[in-house]
Amino acid sequence: DPARPSGRPVRSEPARASVRARCAPAPAPVRLTRRGRRLVTVLVLAAGVGGAALGREFLAPDDGLRLAGESSVVVGSGDTVWSIAAEVAGAGQDVRAVVDAIQALNDLEGAAVVPRQVLRLP
Repeated sequence: DPARPSGRPVRSEPARASVRARCAPAPAPVRLTRRGRRLVTVLVLAAGVGGAALGREFLAPDDGLRLAGESSVVVGSGDTVWSIAAEVAGAGQDVRAVVDAIQALNDLEGAAVVPRQVLRLP
């Protein structure tokens, strides 16, 4: 047993005060004021509305034809003259004849159309 000159034995474990000094204090919980809670609520609602709008636009796009008037249509992304003619053609009507009529009405030299182009229909 090692002893100090004063006669008291030496402690083999550190003092409790020095152990507490080495540990970091526990972080205080986050407390929001009423104004902060309102801001968080508004931000969550805005994110939900924005997500719903974007999800509707990207996950379920409108694939139908959009009429620009009584006898015209706006070309959508992925539309072709043939697909438009197939939707416009009546029952028992030949789609090839409708394609020819659309090309003649719109002075098209081929079947190339671009999105948002307005085509007159027969």
